[in-house]
Amino acid sequence: MPHEPEGLPHPQGSGLPTPPSAGGPADGSDARWAIEWAGPTAARPSANGLDSHPFEGKAVLVVDDDFRNAFALSALLQRGRAEIAVAASGIAAIQMLEQRPRVDIVLMDIMMPVMDGYETMRVIRAKERFAALPMIAVTGKDAQGERQRCLDAGANDYLAKPVVTAQLLLVIGPWLTNSASDSQ
Repeated sequence: MPHEPEGLPHPQGSGLPTPPSAGGPADGSDARWAIEWAGPTAARPSANGLDSHPFEGKAVLVVDDDFRNAFALSALLQRGRAEIAVAASGIAAIQMLEQRPRVDIVLMDIMMPVMDGYETMRVIRAKERFAALPMIAVTGKDAQGERQRCLDAGANDYLAKPVVTAQLLLVIGPWLTNSASDSQ
């Protein structure tokens, strides 16, 4: 059974905590609602490729200050049998990476308070241990040149919100098949 953050009971059998009230921590402090590693959920029928459990045994760090986005991405990835950790801020993401023995990929929100996704990716990339860690920028920003700004900050690829399941699978699939952490 995954660790339950205080005050966030798990819905019966879901493997995920109940989302907190809207907003989450906005000050960049340790995430009150950060989700510890949640194991894979039971297989559910699907027509989107997740029923073959393509991410079984892979560790994914989802970084997003909006609990709704983090919850949606986590639930989707767990259907593919990924092991999920969620950080609600850039600071929490860096702390989690430092404490975890293995992370196969990071899905990084860009628009976060205190330390945005660009800065967070730069800090992560500056650490030798994470130089090859796949990071995918996930953002609602649709400005011209946004993809290139994300790549320049250290992302390996880019996903626009709202995230479409098929696009998510296309973007992260190759990174999880040959993940850099296999050699960590």
